[in-house]
Amino acid sequence: MKKLWKRSVLLCVSLLFLAVFVTQNAHAVPAFGRAMGGVSCNACHATPTWQLNQTGLEFLRSGHRTDHKEFKADEVKWDNYLSLVWKFRAYNTDKPAANAGGKSQFEQHSFSIYTGGALSDRFSYFTEMYLSENSSNTATASQGDSARKKLAEAFLQYNLPIGEHNFVAFRAGEILPEIVHTFGVGARSIEQRAEIHNTGTNSANPYKPFFRSQGFDAKYNSEYVEATVGVVNGAATNTNHIDSNNHKDLYAALQGNVDKNGSAVGLFRYEGVHTTYATADNSSTAATFNNEFNKTLLLARYVHDKFRLTGAYLNGEEEENISSVKTKTKNKGYFGVVDFNFTDSLGVAARYDFLDPRKDTSFSETKVMTLSVNGMFYQHEKSGARWALDYSDKEVSATSATTSKTETKKIQAQLTWAI
Repeated sequence: MKKLWKRSVLLCVSLLFLAVFVTQNAHAVPAFGRAMGGVSCNACHATPTWQLNQTGLEFLRSGHRTDHKEFKADEVKWDNYLSLVWKFRAYNTDKPAANAGGKSQFEQHSFSIYTGGALSDRFSYFTEMYLSENSSNTATASQGDSARKKLAEAFLQYNLPIGEHNFVAFRAGEILPEIVHTFGVGARSIEQRAEIHNTGTNSANPYKPFFRSQGFDAKYNSEYVEATVGVVNGAATNTNHIDSNNHKDLYAALQGNVDKNGSAVGLFRYEGVHTTYATADNSSTAATFNNEFNKTLLLARYVHDKFRLTGAYLNGEEEENISSVKTKTKNKGYFGVVDFNFTDSLGVAARYDFLDPRKDTSFSETKVMTLSVNGMFYQHEKSGARWALDYSDKEVSATSATTSKTETKKIQAQLTWAI
């Protein structure tokens, strides 16, 4: 433990050094600020803790545009539609992850392209592409993943006005349910997503709530109510792979907006089927695994001028039915996060996570406590740079009666810039 803290202090000193000497020439997208008439990151984000404010939420649901039905052709220029985002990490942990190469590492995490905005009075688009993304792996067999290129999200949106202020948004492509995005998956104060969003509950089923999937959805938007239905292929083993079974997964969401600051409550339901075959991705061969599952999320956030509280509760059920005996398991989990911004350049956050993939046993429960300090090096309408320092303590209970629990402590610094 002493060694961990010594290394942590060294990491903090290094981060402060970078904060002083970094060149001023985040995971916000400056192009969207330019499209809004030349505003900085804090127009849409609660900087520096980063979650979307009411302006940002409106911009997102309107189709990455300031108004769901307004379009000016003379504003269509690449400076308003294209941004580059870079992330660098340094971390120290008392236990290295599999294939991570050691307990203390520098990591060139990702370089990505964000582009989106209005195409006409009704159509808009959004695309998130990674030219490189490291997943903390160094083993030879995983290099294809750790230096991967991917099209993370890409969709075309059509807005159908209903009256003066309400509208229905139709999206098609590689999509993430918007309610999942805005309650902990998208812009967030702690870099690592919450366990209920980021961790699967069945080792043979890749589905996680944060996954983007190929398909379409329709969302009704009004001042007080937002309602969504979606049809997608379902979770595939790898990014942008097509799910090999013919079943289409379904989801629905209902959100009630409580005030003008972005406070809201929501309900999300996902029902899916995942199947694997004797020959991978070949549905003409025998099925070796078939999992019918559902996930229900109850979500809430309270937004104040300086702070916000966000949380979600997960309840799920899975049924494996390859053999004559059907196996059912239930899972649950939750998280709560609070963040506070002292100024536009300094903020703190704390989150507690709990995930139980098998409610009927006392094994494999995950508990995580994460503390974060973050700030802005600078921000303006052309560019922004942010730093974040996270400390996490993760405890996983025994996976069986013959194993023991594990505890992992980790401190991580991240630098992000965007233009």
